[in-house]
Amino acid sequence: MLFKGKKGVSPVIGVILMVAITVILAAVIASFVFGMGSKVKAAPNAELVLSDHEDKIDDNGADKILYISHYSGDVLKCEDLKIIVFDKTNGKKDVLTWNQSANQFQGTNLIVNVTAGTDGDTNGKYYYVAHDGVIEVGDTVVLYEKSNDFLSKDKVPATIEVQVVHIPTNSVIFSGEQLVQ
Repeated sequence: MLFKGKKGVSPVIGVILMVAITVILAAVIASFVFGMGSKVKAAPNAELVLSDHEDKIDDNGADKILYISHYSGDVLKCEDLKIIVFDKTNGKKDVLTWNQSANQFQGTNLIVNVTAGTDGDTNGKYYYVAHDGVIEVGDTVVLYEKSNDFLSKDKVPATIEVQVVHIPTNSVIFSGEQLVQ
């Protein structure tokens, strides 16, 4: 009987720990309920469809390769996107980023213009973004080969994979393949 007659302090420590745990839990729950926790930005949701263009050179000397049509979903801000194009047949890749002054996506061998609800083929002229650097439902993205350096010179069919990446979230919002002939 070493400590006969002495009272322990464990009930006081127990109450302090219970109060501390309650305060911490209340703070965590409040941050989730009131949105004070980390604000995770979500990638836009869009239904895009990839299609082939008949192989012909337009009046500007550029070759239309593919169309990417926006059928439904969120409006896409061009400055928040990059377009990655893989020529799986010939082992080539091009990354296109938004050039605000040119009002188009540009890469090393490819360029992309955005049309407002048309097929992009009017008097051989390029279409440019019609509504302040955004791609809306009904718009079509036209992928051009600048000087016929991307696809094979022999114009043999090539499988092209296209990815549209949302830069702020680093999320692929579209990925598709198309045989280009």
